[in-house]
Amino acid sequence: MEENRFFKLVWRFNGLVISIAGLLAIGVLVFASYEIYKSATRERSTPNTVSIDEEAKIKEKWRYGRLIKISGTKHFMLPLHSDQSFNRAYFSKSSSSTRNYLFIDSETSQKNWLFRHTDFLIESTNRLRRGEYDSKEPTIAILYKLVKLDSDHNSRLTKDDLSTIAITKADGSNYKELFKDVELLIDHSLISKRELLLIYQKDGISYSAILNLESFAITNNEKLPKVGL
Repeated sequence: MEENRFFKLVWRFNGLVISIAGLLAIGVLVFASYEIYKSATRERSTPNTVSIDEEAKIKEKWRYGRLIKISGTKHFMLPLHSDQSFNRAYFSKSSSSTRNYLFIDSETSQKNWLFRHTDFLIESTNRLRRGEYDSKEPTIAILYKLVKLDSDHNSRLTKDDLSTIAITKADGSNYKELFKDVELLIDHSLISKRELLLIYQKDGISYSAILNLESFAITNNEKLPKVGL
């Protein structure tokens, strides 16, 4: 009798352990399923992207960024950002990008937009001045990398599209496009207050060019030599 009672207790204990293990397994499965669902349905955010998909129901909000002081001048740059959001069948997506700049003269209060529209993605800007990043030297000009066309035909303007390299004076005036359909702006460096060296890639070929910062005329635009040649 004592032996049978012992085995009954063992069986009950084993049954309890199996039940607890089953409940834990179900709990883990439910939690994993929830995480997968949450991951699949969460909002996905992508920076420096402009959706131009005409079939997507895009909601677009506009906001100003932080003022940027243009060193050595009385001017400021005020970026205009767009925040886009649109829904798909199983997820929502959002993107943010810079679409224009307002140049403000703090002395005269005159204000001028870089563009009269918001059609482009402004991927990057560089305020050209002598010295290191924190230099107090005056800004000579501003270099821009723009995406104007959906060259890879995916209904978005992104860094993967071909770019346009443009430049303005420090106050945002005298806008000029230097190179179009650029695959990569490799680097740039001031040679002097009057000249800028640019290294870029187009059609799989790398070039060097020198830009006169007073007239914005391009000189010595040449292919880089291949290794061993």
